[in-house]
Amino acid sequence: MPCGEYFTSYGSRMGLFRWRTQRIALVLGLPIPFLAPLAVQGGLLSTITQIYIFAIAVLGLNVILGYAGEIVLAQGAFMAIGAYATSQILADGLFGVQIGLLPAIMVGGVFAAFVAIMFGIPSFRVKGFYIAISTLALQFISEWFFNNGQLEWIHGGTQQTIPFEVGLVGQWFTITGTDMELYFISLVLMLLFALISLNLSRSGMGKVFRAIHDNDLAAGVLGINVFRNKLLAFAIGGFMIGVSGGLFGYYIGFISPDYFTLDLTLQHYVMLLFGGLGRVWGALLGVGIVTIIQEFLRGFLQSVAANATSLEPVFFGVIIIVVLAVEPKGVLAALGQLKDYLRKWPFAY
Repeated sequence: MPCGEYFTSYGSRMGLFRWRTQRIALVLGLPIPFLAPLAVQGGLLSTITQIYIFAIAVLGLNVILGYAGEIVLAQGAFMAIGAYATSQILADGLFGVQIGLLPAIMVGGVFAAFVAIMFGIPSFRVKGFYIAISTLALQFISEWFFNNGQLEWIHGGTQQTIPFEVGLVGQWFTITGTDMELYFISLVLMLLFALISLNLSRSGMGKVFRAIHDNDLAAGVLGINVFRNKLLAFAIGGFMIGVSGGLFGYYIGFISPDYFTLDLTLQHYVMLLFGGLGRVWGALLGVGIVTIIQEFLRGFLQSVAANATSLEPVFFGVIIIVVLAVEPKGVLAALGQLKDYLRKWPFAY
């Protein structure tokens, strides 16, 4: 008689947690991030909070690039739009009404989604690196726009300070921006968008995105509205990145165009490719590992010499090149191969 776990229905085959080990890991692992602040304080807690915030942005990039296959080089621009919109809403309200932090962040995500759709329109005629150039133009335009003091009446000022004492929703549940509050807000939002991304990959919409990613011409022949679904991917991903930008602005308490340059876009690309393109767990894993490596390298180089921190990109680039040369599909694929090996060991079949 065969042994092991087998699927007996399509429902079980399409489940979020299909294997018994996954369900056990969920029950044992889910309480850990909620209990972590009891054991972790100070700078480490702040670093973990930043990991959660960047994870939301990388999940949005994963929807556009990993699912739909559209190369976007405006990650920093989308985050800047979300951050500045959130700052303006928290300062002046929406139509004169204070709506609170969470609604303000969501409205900032809507603004970013709208701009993403506008700059995704060229995908009607071009694709690949050509659409990447159109989004790269958005990155340069956003840096010029937010650095232009003459347009202060639109964006509210090049440099802005975000008040920490705000209500989560309207005037209710007032928070003061402590490390603990920021941690739990970022954690809950990250888990929410991770769950949305996981379900999106299993839905008909996610399968359409992957069909367009694999071959948009064949997808169009099969009756899929390729252009509409590309814009939908831009909207979903742009919204998530904009939300991350608004949350990041509240996290640092001060926003400036210097925080949302092309370097931030490339950093998020490295995180996604390092973890595994097109996979939610790969995106989360990549953000965590890359951030930890950066913090370790920065601390190590500072201990060696004061000016040694300039070598950080060199060491970091070498590590990324080695990993991608060994496993181009990312760390998650390497862990999957290790899991398959251990599942069959010591047998060869």
